[in-house]
Amino acid sequence: MKQYNNFFNDFNKKYIGRYIINSVNYIYLFLILCVFPLVFHNYYFDITKTRSDFFLRITIGYIILILIAYGFEIFWSNSNKSKSLFIVEKKDNPWLYPELWMTFFLMSNFFAYLITLTDDGMINGNSAFTGSDGRLMGLSMYLVIGLMFLLLCRYVDIKLPVYVLFGFMTLFAYLVSIVQHVDPDTKRFSKIGFKPKGLLEGFLYYVFKLKDGISKKQYNIFISTFGNINIFASFIVISLAVFACMFIFSNKLFYRIFAGIVVVTGGTVMMIANSDSAYIGVGAVMIFLFILAFKDDVIARFFQTLILLGLGNFFIVLINKYMSEVLKKKYDKRGGFAEHLDRVDYAVLILIILVVLYSIVFFVNRKYKDKLEKINKNKAVIIFMAVIFVAGIFIVYIGNKKHIGAFTFNYRWGTFRGYIWTKCVKLFKDAPLMNKLFGYGNESLKTLMNTYYHDEMVSVTNKIYDNAHNEILQYLVTTGLCGVISYVGLFIASFIYIFKNSKKNVVAYISLTVMLGYFVQGLMNLNQPITTPFYFVFMAVGVGCVRALMRKDM
Repeated sequence: MKQYNNFFNDFNKKYIGRYIINSVNYIYLFLILCVFPLVFHNYYFDITKTRSDFFLRITIGYIILILIAYGFEIFWSNSNKSKSLFIVEKKDNPWLYPELWMTFFLMSNFFAYLITLTDDGMINGNSAFTGSDGRLMGLSMYLVIGLMFLLLCRYVDIKLPVYVLFGFMTLFAYLVSIVQHVDPDTKRFSKIGFKPKGLLEGFLYYVFKLKDGISKKQYNIFISTFGNINIFASFIVISLAVFACMFIFSNKLFYRIFAGIVVVTGGTVMMIANSDSAYIGVGAVMIFLFILAFKDDVIARFFQTLILLGLGNFFIVLINKYMSEVLKKKYDKRGGFAEHLDRVDYAVLILIILVVLYSIVFFVNRKYKDKLEKINKNKAVIIFMAVIFVAGIFIVYIGNKKHIGAFTFNYRWGTFRGYIWTKCVKLFKDAPLMNKLFGYGNESLKTLMNTYYHDEMVSVTNKIYDNAHNEILQYLVTTGLCGVISYVGLFIASFIYIFKNSKKNVVAYISLTVMLGYFVQGLMNLNQPITTPFYFVFMAVGVGCVRALMRKDM
């Protein structure tokens, strides 16, 4: 009863408009975080269109409902002589306002679309609007994303239980990938007319029905509830960013235990995703969380998080060893970090190193706590980042000097990312001035590659590319310099805005971590309607969250 009494004590009728707005936000976030990742129509075969249609429908519905809620809130605020949420609550550098950069980004996409209507007809205007020649990230998708962002970022008073629900969905998606990776004998589940009799049989039937009809050559490319392994890798970065952050910065034991379970499981599925973008994205997340944990005096928890990830990696290495040596089953080992880390001795060594580091940090914290508190943390962070930067340059230089594959850029680099990136740069360099500024139109890359490089592309890569597999290059070709500048500007402005006003809030930290992780993995991955919407939603939630914090201080 006490919690209900607290609710009614905190209730203020002059803020009814805010309560309605936040209720609509909660419903939308539940649908995005917990339902959207599980929606299927024809299993993996039309997953991109299915998720795109679902996202557009629920987001358009959200936009309509939230506009009505805001209309009521403005009316109610005026009636009760209080400030509406639309009133800017704090003076700040206008160039740091995320709404400004989102507006620029939408304008860039719109001008890119106009280019398709005024050129010689090479790029189909309808395809640029719908994105049907690529991954369905056309102008229509960005218009809906932009409107959602502009409305959601005004005010979000969200609590961690929403992310707990997201965690259950995440664990389900992780479990699907693990079972698919192990690939137990499920012939009896494929019989026509089979009706699952139990929870376990029903789960296995659901899991393997997802891959029903997938050819043997492509069987290992599709996994979990996200389809392509690269897209699943994108989700791993997003979800691990959420729960690593929750584990480190939440002070409630329940949230830390729950987040820890997700982190361990996430460490297991990273190798299953078999995509370097997951390791690179999570690496960026960990560097950022180290800095935050250091500044907030919870550095020991950061190393606990690394140990949990190491445990997850250890578990999947043991599973792989059991599959290959006991079950005599082959599994996909295509290369990259996943292949090199798939050794028991490496997994054990990593765990030992992490435990030793944690022990050192724990000892130093206890022994020299007073001296550590006197350290200028801002200067320490600058020195740390400088060391990371110099070390990165040194590693790349040595790797290139010794002709190590990962550091030698050519057409084959990054499973032919070297080829498509080279051609994207050439497409931009050869483009007329207007196309340099505004691009060729959303999802125009497939048409451009087929027009100028089809024969070479097929002979070199044996595939047709419809995406740059690098979001910056993708926007550079499709929306030009204006699109890239506004996209990067939106990220930087939102990141600084949230960080400056975060007040050590866990939800704000989660948004920052997700944004950074997604942005970094996007330098090797592709934008699509399956995980890209998460990036904009978490960004908007972060901005809306800190604005809610500002209002509580007024």
